[in-house]
Amino acid sequence: MSQITEPTLATTDERPVRRHRKAKAILAIAAGTALLLGGGGTYAYWSTEQALTATPINSGNLDLGLGAGTWSLKGVLGAVTPVSNLANVRIVPGDVLTLTQPLTVTLTGDTLVADLQAKVGATLSGSTLGQNLTVALTMPTNYGTSTGNNTFRLTQANSGTTTATVTITFKPATAGQTAVATSVNLNDISFALTQASS
Repeated sequence: MSQITEPTLATTDERPVRRHRKAKAILAIAAGTALLLGGGGTYAYWSTEQALTATPINSGNLDLGLGAGTWSLKGVLGAVTPVSNLANVRIVPGDVLTLTQPLTVTLTGDTLVADLQAKVGATLSGSTLGQNLTVALTMPTNYGTSTGNNTFRLTQANSGTTTATVTITFKPATAGQTAVATSVNLNDISFALTQASS
């Protein structure tokens, strides 16, 4: 008597295994593509770089030093007298107070041009006495070029020591009792050395 063999049915466990393998393959391909496109792969482009054939360069210098200045006073009448203590001076209309100021100018730079100026601050120019004073800067003959407004245009050739003269004149036309018994601080006058840009 023969036995009847029933057909074997495929197990349902094989399909998930195939799907799992297929998913792994897809993920591996996607990861590889991302690395290549994202710069993490081996793509490269030719390039080259060459250093200049040159040497170091150096910057120039701009500096200004003031020595010990001396003061003198001349009235409408009388001779010039030296001033040892400015705090003791009582100026009147027509007086000229003069500062003789040693300067050390440093200008180093192939194209460097600078302006030397005697600047008057707002505190002095805005005071009652200051409004009746005139301040003027003069430099030795052939030292720089005067450009007005107490300013001289300098070049490297002007480097070194020189002497500036600042005169402070109490305007003779000051009438009545204008600016009597008032004061100004002459520290509001300064020397400035500035690189020229125009």
